Amino acid sequence: MGAYGVGLFCVLSGYLITSILLKSEKLKGKIEPVTFLQRRCLRILPAYYALLLPCWALMKHGSFFKSHQQEVAKTVSELPQFLTFTHNLGDGIGINHLWTISIEEQFYCALPLLLIAIQKPILRQAVLLVAGTMIMPYALLPPNDPHYCNAAFIALITGTLTALNSEKISDFLQRFSTITLLSGAAALCAISIFLKTCPYGPLYSIACAVVIWLAVTRTNNDPKLRPLAYVGKISYGVYLVQMPLSLITYWFLDRFGLAHCVPLTFSINTIASILVGALSFELFEKQILKQRDTLNNSFSGRALGFLSPALICIGIVLHLTNFTSWH
Repeated sequence: MGAYGVGLFCVLSGYLITSILLKSEKLKGKIEPVTFLQRRCLRILPAYYALLLPCWALMKHGSFFKSHQQEVAKTVSELPQFLTFTHNLGDGIGINHLWTISIEEQFYCALPLLLIAIQKPILRQAVLLVAGTMIMPYALLPPNDPHYCNAAFIALITGTLTALNSEKISDFLQRFSTITLLSGAAALCAISIFLKTCPYGPLYSIACAVVIWLAVTRTNNDPKLRPLAYVGKISYGVYLVQMPLSLITYWFLDRFGLAHCVPLTFSINTIASILVGALSFELFEKQILKQRDTLNNSFSGRALGFLSPALICIGIVLHLTNFTSWH
């Protein structure tokens, strides 16, 4: 079920990132990729590395994962791919959900260039639809196939298309009540789960897009949805910590013979993830984000805009030269 959370996260990310780029284009008359990537760097990299490196050290030197030594050894050896955001072809345990950050960073680097190169909205959408169609075969692979994870680009593209068509979508969805839209989204989710379709594919991604639209457009007028808006703010931190926390929860409850009580483990992990994600946002991520304006026009700030593309290029070179692991 965790894959469905990944799908929601990717659709949300695609929507938010595209909205930021379109807002910049509207206000300034152009998209500034270096400034955009600098801001993404400050938003993504500090929390990512703050989680990645301690988890890597724990898996390498701890006895926490004794029953998964083979998977742990593989994950530990793949630190170069994690560091360079090129792990979307890898697998492992404990921090393996971070492959999605690799896919998102690659998408963040490519999307501004696409929007700059193609100015007409209809052509932008056509290119994205073609790209999504070309990626679709990945969604038909078995979930244990190492290439399956690349289907997450479909969810990102769905979020982007939602942002590009926000006015048309709003005109259509405004006709329906919140309950009707939530029920429709739930039905699409249920169909996706029942048919065992890819959780990054179009069916589930459309359901996520409806929920995201509700959170963006109706939370100010509906107090019942305001908590959902805050969860959206802290969602990155929640996403980063949920996998390690789920393993800690399992390990702890296993000592009392309760590890296989799914409702209990799910409830504890959900509450813990939201609490830790909120603490991460308020005490760490927010403080980093305050540096945006200070760094905006400085040399070091602009250098940050080239960091993710440079890391991805290094990762690609390592991959092409078969330097894929550190033993």
